Amino acid sequence: MAEAQTRKTRKAPVRGKRKLSFKARNPADTKERILNAAIKEFSEYGFLGARVERIVRGSGISMRMLYHYFKNKESLYVAVLERVYQEVRITEQQVDLGGSNPEEAIGRLIDFTFAHFAENPDLINLVMAENLLKGEYLKRSELVPSMSRQLQESMKEILDQGAKKGTFRADIDPVQLWISIFSLCWTHLSNRHTLSWMFQTDLSEADWLAARRDHVRQVVLAYLRA
Repeated sequence: MAEAQTRKTRKAPVRGKRKLSFKARNPADTKERILNAAIKEFSEYGFLGARVERIVRGSGISMRMLYHYFKNKESLYVAVLERVYQEVRITEQQVDLGGSNPEEAIGRLIDFTFAHFAENPDLINLVMAENLLKGEYLKRSELVPSMSRQLQESMKEILDQGAKKGTFRADIDPVQLWISIFSLCWTHLSNRHTLSWMFQTDLSEADWLAARRDHVRQVVLAYLRA
């Protein structure tokens, strides 16, 4: 009897709302953190030297979470290459290449390219490393060629406009021109350590870079003029 009474008077456990000890997942934010950590890792160590474990630590996630978004190291590396190329193209589209003066449009494109390369050393490291791999992983991307076609079309519009005005020659290949601009804005950065020693000049010094940018503009525009 006493035992039955005890069972009746015993209080039932309180079942209130449980406090969650984790934050709701934000897939876009998580993927962004993975890519940012991966860009640094692949830029510093290349594809072969990069370690997924360091990317996991750098992005503050679990290994399982990384493989939820990217199935393997190769697919993550391709995504990194696409990201750095995409950043160039997206930012490039913000440059005003219209207007009535084709020379000014080309000048703005040169200034943008020159500054973007200087401000994004990870891009330089990644492209140089991928060239050593003979473009093996970039060839897996369909996004990069499509973005490059857009650039080619924009360049052709500027050149056609300049030719109609009699400002530019009419026989200029937009791809050849872009590769020339790319090279002129790139070489002093990709080879700055050896060139600085060869010529006993600091190629990272602000005045030298300003003079280099002006030189690039003069060389390209002199070639374009009719």
